[in-house]
Parts: sequence; C-alpha cells; structure tokens
Amino acid sequence: MKKDRPSNREKRTQNASVKRREREKEAMRKNILKAASHEFLEHGYEDFSLRRVAERIGYTPTTIYLYFRNKDDLLHRTVLEGFQEFDAQIADVAAAHPDPLERVEALGNFYVQFGMSNSALYRLMFMQRSDLYLMPRFHEEDVNAENLSPLNPQGQTPQILAQKLLVQAIEEAMENGSIPTGDAKLKADVLWVGVHGLVSLAISPLISAEYAPTLQEELIHTLMKGAFSSEIRRENVTKQPGNKSAISRYFDAIRNSENARGSGRN
Repeated sequence: MKKDRPSNREKRTQNASVKRREREKEAMRKNILKAASHEFLEHGYEDFSLRRVAERIGYTPTTIYLYFRNKDDLLHRTVLEGFQEFDAQIADVAAAHPDPLERVEALGNFYVQFGMSNSALYRLMFMQRSDLYLMPRFHEEDVNAENLSPLNPQGQTPQILAQKLLVQAIEEAMENGSIPTGDAKLKADVLWVGVHGLVSLAISPLISAEYAPTLQEELIHTLMKGAFSSEIRRENVTKQPGNKSAISRYFDAIRNSENARGSGRN
C-alpha cells in the first residue's frame, strides 16, 4: 500500500489544526455571548461590566477584546444572534398555519412565549438601546447606511422578518375576504404594541409569569377583534380542514350573526 508523502500528512495536520482553532474560537465567542446575556439580566445595560463577563468565563477582560471591540459591540452581536434564532422560529410558526387569521394568532402567541422564555435577550432586542438594533417599523424598507445609527457602520438592515410575516398574514386575510381591507401595517402595529406590552409587564415585577399566560389568549383575541373590526366578510373564503382556533370561531360567529340579521330584514 502506497504511503502518503510527508508533505501530504503535514498539510492534513495543518488543516486539522486550523479547524480545531476555529472551533475553539467559536466556542469561546459563544461562551462570551452567553455570559454577556446573564450579566445583562442581572445588572441591566447601564451597570453592564465587561470585567464581570470575563470573570464568568474565567478569563481576563483582555480576552474579550480579542473577540469584541467594546461593550456595545458585544451586546449588539448578542442581539443579532438573538434575532437569527427568533427569525428562524417565527418563520416555522408562520409556515405551519396556512389560514391567515390563525397564522396571526399563532404569531402573536409565539412572540409572547419567546419574550417570556428569553427575558434578558428580549430586553436587549426590543427594550434597550433600540438605536443599536435597528428596530422594526421605525425604519422603512429602503433603509440605507446614511440614515443608520453610527453604531452600525456595516449598514445592517432592520430586523423586520416578524413584521413582514404579520403584515403578509393580514394582507392575505384581507384578500380572501376574512376581514375588511385597510392599512395592514397599521393593524400589524396595533397587534405588536399589544403583545409587546404584555411581554414587557410579564418580565417585570408588575405581572407574574404564572398570570401572564392567562392574559395572553384574552389579549390576543381582544387585539384581533379590535384591529379587524366586526364587519367580517367570509362568504367566499375556502375553509381549511381541521379544527378551528377560538379566534376563527369568533369571526365565524359574527358572520353567522350578520347573516341572520340580514335574513330577518328581508
């Protein structure tokens, strides 16, 4: 059997060594990001300390500067990774609900659950230093590097996938006659403001985590009823097989009630 030449073995060893260092570097970066999240949760943005982050991972602060420029860079990257996870999960939720009204409800439920399950990350993503993170709805889709915060020199675009999915679901519901036509972005903002308010209270001392789920379903139904009004037109809607959600049954009940009133006037 022909043996490899020493030069080939050396190349394989060098490649393996490079890959190992890359894995170690990535593992260290993730450890720093995780420690930063815990530090923020315990001390908030203003009292955030890179020194304490370094202590959490058992290294000196100098090590952190090998991976991140400063405190804002570290928190910014923590949030960007949070949005990547958030976007992937909420896209799966949207794909699992073909009916647009049920999709709106599912998106709202996921948003609340994500926020309550990731309170430190949620504060960074949606409540602290929004200039760092290019919050959705406060930048138009034609955003460019000239009107971004100087803390975002790369010109990253706003994190707007969740908003796009919500607006798309509302527009589909308008197109198929489930709800009256109107300003889909405005209605999406109404829903977002409501669920954000619940999460903000649920991760504060004002509402207990145990009580928040009780409010969640009632809040989302109330927001949808108010945003979409009671003038429902669903005569031409193709029904999806399977069980309907509570909000879909609500809109069906309104339609049936209106039909009954119309028949009574004839």
